[in-house]
Amino acid sequence: MKSRIFRFESKDIVVTWDYVRCIHVEACIRSLPAVFNRDQRPWIDPSMATAGAVVAACEACPTGALHYERLDGGAAEQTPGRNRLTVSADGPLFARGDLQIVDESGQLVLKETRAALCRCGQSRNKPLCDGSHREIEFTADSTLTPAALERGDGDEPENCSLTIRVANPGPLMIRGSAELASDKGNECAHVRTGAFCCCGKSKNKPFCDGSHALP
Repeated sequence: MKSRIFRFESKDIVVTWDYVRCIHVEACIRSLPAVFNRDQRPWIDPSMATAGAVVAACEACPTGALHYERLDGGAAEQTPGRNRLTVSADGPLFARGDLQIVDESGQLVLKETRAALCRCGQSRNKPLCDGSHREIEFTADSTLTPAALERGDGDEPENCSLTIRVANPGPLMIRGSAELASDKGNECAHVRTGAFCCCGKSKNKPFCDGSHALP
């Protein structure tokens, strides 16, 4: 996976931004436009707000492109207690929690708290989304199908790590405990294991149906 990290510092906090992982969701701009402003240079100026406000804006970033380090003695960035997978309409699968992304052999390639996972199959930085879904005009409803809701594992998600294994070719395999939700916010299920489509072809999105193996 590629990365290109830039650093922006004030006396209270350091913000790091991964240019490659940013897909311009603009949650940071909406949250704190005084600090995150594409019309200024540098485009991130953490001195324009309190460290606490900058922290909240960074943590609003769903891709993990933004992280921070407190210089004022404030609390370090925390790992969310529960894992959540959010299916976005016409876009990636957003993951948040104690994320362990591993390759086919089980070797850790990324430990994160937030990530955007490719669903269209065209990202040049798999398994992470790079915004290619917009270029190819990828369409996929974020509504969870009845089958997805019925396969819910019941009870509440546990506090544990979520392993996301990359298969090539093949789906993203998850193991752990996570809440699976639609970005509409009104549908969710608890999943412990699953194979998630990352080729864009499945007719049972967000789950894999084996379409990646078809010619």
